[in-house]
Amino acid sequence: MRLAIAISLAVLAGASFPAQAQTTLEEAREQGKAMGTAAKANPVLVPSDNAQAEAVPGFSGTTLPQGSYFDDPDKLINDAQALKSSSEQYQITTDSSHVRPTFSNAEILSTTNRATTIEEDPSTYLAGEAYGGTSGSCTALPPGSGTSGYYEASCNAGAKVTTNARSCAVNLDVRTDKRTIYTYYTGRLSFLPSDGGPYPARAAFDDEIASGVCWESRPIDYCDNMAAYGYTAADTCKSLGHTAVEVKCSAEAQGITEGAYHPGTVISTGNYWLTRQEEPAVPVITRNEGLCAAYAGDSNCTLESEICTASDPVTRIVDGVPVTQPCWAWQRSYQCHTISSANDCSELEANGSCTYQRTECLDEDPDGGPCKVQEKIYRCPTPSGTSADAPQYICGDDVYCINGDCEPIERQASTEFKDALVALHSIDQAGKEFDETNYRVFSGTRETCHKPVFGLINCCAGKVSGLVPVAAGAAALAGGPAAIAAFATPFLVLFACSQDEMRLDIKDRMGFCHNLGTYCSSSFLGICKTKRTAYCCFESKLSRILQEQGRVQLGKPWGAPKKEQCQGFTIEEFASLDLSVMDFTEIYSDFLDAAKLPDEVQTMTDIQSKIQDYYDLHGK
Repeated sequence: MRLAIAISLAVLAGASFPAQAQTTLEEAREQGKAMGTAAKANPVLVPSDNAQAEAVPGFSGTTLPQGSYFDDPDKLINDAQALKSSSEQYQITTDSSHVRPTFSNAEILSTTNRATTIEEDPSTYLAGEAYGGTSGSCTALPPGSGTSGYYEASCNAGAKVTTNARSCAVNLDVRTDKRTIYTYYTGRLSFLPSDGGPYPARAAFDDEIASGVCWESRPIDYCDNMAAYGYTAADTCKSLGHTAVEVKCSAEAQGITEGAYHPGTVISTGNYWLTRQEEPAVPVITRNEGLCAAYAGDSNCTLESEICTASDPVTRIVDGVPVTQPCWAWQRSYQCHTISSANDCSELEANGSCTYQRTECLDEDPDGGPCKVQEKIYRCPTPSGTSADAPQYICGDDVYCINGDCEPIERQASTEFKDALVALHSIDQAGKEFDETNYRVFSGTRETCHKPVFGLINCCAGKVSGLVPVAAGAAALAGGPAAIAAFATPFLVLFACSQDEMRLDIKDRMGFCHNLGTYCSSSFLGICKTKRTAYCCFESKLSRILQEQGRVQLGKPWGAPKKEQCQGFTIEEFASLDLSVMDFTEIYSDFLDAAKLPDEVQTMTDIQSKIQDYYDLHGK
């Protein structure tokens, strides 16, 4: 209804006054492009993982569906032009031939304050109220304006940690160096070196094998390989027990000298080596991390993940050599932080309806020095509320006049009946919530929500968006994720708030939760980045009120926000409470409304009737 009123007022205003200077098409395009570019670059607004994407109804993936409009505003205009002819809302708004729904002044100004009501019909409320009269009767005053209570709003001042995602690529560098391999046959003698035959002695290669230039490749038969040196083995050769081994070297062996162990030369080569071949070396594989060096060397950057981006094919040919690696390239993700000064308290400070309460330090580990991040707490009235005060009356002899100025004296009706109702409900609720295991009543559950310090996300909005009827909130909580997302504060759904946080938002707006306070949940270099607000949520408003006011009577304060576990009262504690001094004004209406048709139901019926009249008029 309020939206319809706002639209009607806007239409009336547009019809009654000359148009103001408008932004040109080019200016609008540039402004839209700048806003879109800023939003696109803001990691808080653009989902970066599937968990964030799944929290947005109708959206999947890690890019914005309308992201193509950011760099091409003309496409947005063209797409809109194409939809004009089929959009009923556009035609109703722009085409005067369409019949538009209208609202009378009486409907628009359906809620007035008590002063206007009494002024328009003074005889109803002041009949028989002559000065000094005794015949006046009590007449109920119209409802007064007011609030449904208060909530705590907070802002921050101090050091701001800005986190930006950075990424870089890591690749494998693979090289193969060509090298010359020399093959030697060497002898291992059982007797004296002079019996070595044609082979260089194995001992001549000791230094080069130790340095890695040469290595033994395989054993060979001592007697059967002499032909390469122009020798023929004697018949008794095999009985002598001599052995030989093949040695390979990446350079010519330097330990062999003419006459040492009587070496012979190979007939086909004229050298001590048997063969000389060009062979590829073992591949040399290194990770090239040069593109990530700046982030890896920055103490303000933290490596978040490293993901393989190239693994197919596993085996690749490098310089003619097959090289097998499970991964050939990676993508690294870093979180890099910058620190600046910030203050987001201007809006709360300028709000005349909010009252400053206190300042708390959000530093995770206070070191006794100046506080790095402060949180300022304000007490603000819950929006869109109406007073739950007891009815007020004007009665005979309650109007007093001095020098022609008259003032009615308001008198409250007895609340004893409502106090009795509260007492009965308290006993009934205690029976329902009695924990037979721990022998406690009115226990709560600890629930938390998060908000980045100085960030746009606020998963702890709660009562800032107004209260909700208990029945409607309970239906949404029972309806599952879709119903919860539809009923929670709208911007919680658009950002990275969990289902549990959305449920907490609804329960807080139903009046079921007590705010325990805020604590730092993540920090960087001792500077708080994210804060969490803790709540104790109960099964009803009554349970919360009994806990809040009962703890005061018992001298049992709430624990620290980070530790409080929301335990209920023991039987002895509950029995010692004095319910007669507690303020149950907030829930009187909940008990009394069950006996009458709520105004909200009648209003919804009227709205539905008007909508149906509109469709009947158009034949839809």
